[in-house]
Order: sequence, then C-alpha cells, then structure tokens
Amino acid sequence: MGTLGHASWSPAGLDLGDQLAGRADEIEQRLTRFSGNSEISRLTERWHAVSQDTAVALRAADLLSVRTNGWFSPLLGAQVKAWEQLATGFLDSVPQPSKACGRIEVDAGRARLVDASPGSVDLGAIAKGYAADQLRDLAVVQGAGDVLISLGGSSIALAGAPAIIGLSSPWQGWDSFGTLDLVSGALSVSADPGTRIRRGRQRSHLLDPTTGSPAMTDLCAAIVCGADAMVCEAFSSAYLAMGLDAALLLDQTQPEIDTIFMTVDGRVLASPRLSIKANPGVQDWLRGQRRQAGAAVGAT
Repeated sequence: MGTLGHASWSPAGLDLGDQLAGRADEIEQRLTRFSGNSEISRLTERWHAVSQDTAVALRAADLLSVRTNGWFSPLLGAQVKAWEQLATGFLDSVPQPSKACGRIEVDAGRARLVDASPGSVDLGAIAKGYAADQLRDLAVVQGAGDVLISLGGSSIALAGAPAIIGLSSPWQGWDSFGTLDLVSGALSVSADPGTRIRRGRQRSHLLDPTTGSPAMTDLCAAIVCGADAMVCEAFSSAYLAMGLDAALLLDQTQPEIDTIFMTVDGRVLASPRLSIKANPGVQDWLRGQRRQAGAAVGAT
C-alpha cells in the first residue's frame, strides 16, 4: 500500500495504538505490491496458500472489476510498474500498450493466476480501503467510539459520530475546495491534483485497463461515499479513469454510494444526499476560470 495513516478514537484513555499499528503492518505485508514477498506478489499459475485478508481482498477485486465494467482491474501490476519506471527514469521509452488480461481464482485459503503473468496483481487503492475498514472495525471491537481511520488522506473509514472531512481542490490555483459531512461508513478520493482548468480531456495518473496506458479523462477528481471502503475505492478509481459521461451512467446503477465529480473544465456535480460546503470564493473563482478557458458554465 505504501501510505501513511492516521487514527483517532474515543475515549482518550483507551490505548489502541500498538494493536492498530500491528494490524496495519500485517495487512501491508500481505497486500502490498511494493514487496516481492507479499502474498499478492508471489501469486503464479500454481495454487498458493493465502491468508484470509488476501482471499477476501482478491474476491472483492474480482467482483468490483465486474461491477465497474472492467474499469477497476486488479491485473495491471506490470503496466503500473512500467509507467512508474518511465517516470523515475529507469525506462527510456514509453511502454507499449498492453491491456489487463487473465483472471484470479480464489478457492478457500488458496489463490492462483489464470492466463496472467506473475507480478500482474496490483490491488491498487482497494487494499487501502480494506485496511481502513479492518482498522475501524478492530477499534470498535476493542470498545472505541467515534473512530476515524485515514490512510493517505484518500481512504477514510468512520464509526460513531459524523465527521467533517476537508476536500482538497484538484485544480491548479486553488488549494482547498471545502468540506463534506461524512455521516458513516467510508469515503474514497481519486484525483489528479494540479489540473489546469480547460476544455477537453487530460492524461490521468490512473491507467486505462483496455490499453494499459494513462487514461484520457475529463474528470480530475471522483469522491465516493458508501458503507464499504473497498467499494468506494474501486468506484472512485474507475470513475476518474472512465470520464464523466460513462461515470454518470454507471453511478445511476449504484444507489448504495454517493458521489462528487470534479471536472477538468471546472465543474462540480454531486449527489443531493451529500452535505457539502464550498469555501468562500471558490464558486466565483471556478466561474472565472471557466470563462477564461472558454468552458461552458456548469453547476457548482
């Protein structure tokens, strides 16, 4: 997963730090793509024994790939690594297009790859979502209330009292968009920060599973709220990669989640069930940026 985490809970005297840190390390060692010794990195076409954590996450990844029409894929590990190597100078040329292929089979406490190469598995942000849910639930079992788990600031799991979550602006020139009242469950943010407001599409940090290359999208942020952090993570990633029109159509079939879409041309479209407060001045700034970019005035 490779991210920093933050946890808060009540009462203040309840000592859960070591338990939560130990559980986070356990999940990290099993689900991370950054270690060749993790359970997902060791998967091949032969059956491998896996922990319950890995079995649950792999099954969820398969189901979420179907639910997102393939826009979330757990089998882009090789492509992600290649583009990261290009960005850090370890590759001299742009990776050749290579779509996600194959599948993962899970049977009780074992798993294997089918028609996929070793190193193909990258659970992406749903690994963070799984960890956030697990840490929240562990804290609740240990007697904590008002629990907030935040992993990297982009995967949040909540129990107890509602929390006010700060929303960063994905647009160049404005740092903070506002706040969202998270009542329960989880929240995920997928974004391309530093977006310059303009017409058209831009290259995302997320890959298009049909090409294995950076997705071209007219969204610069997708924020998803729901009961399950893995679901929120998969849909926020898929929505950002597929773009606004396809995301709106798919979102209409997912009544259990609520969504905020932020577009490259400076618009914000949000579920009416969400309580969002924009910072003073942000709406006027967005209108001005859209006028400068020649973009059509939209809802904010």
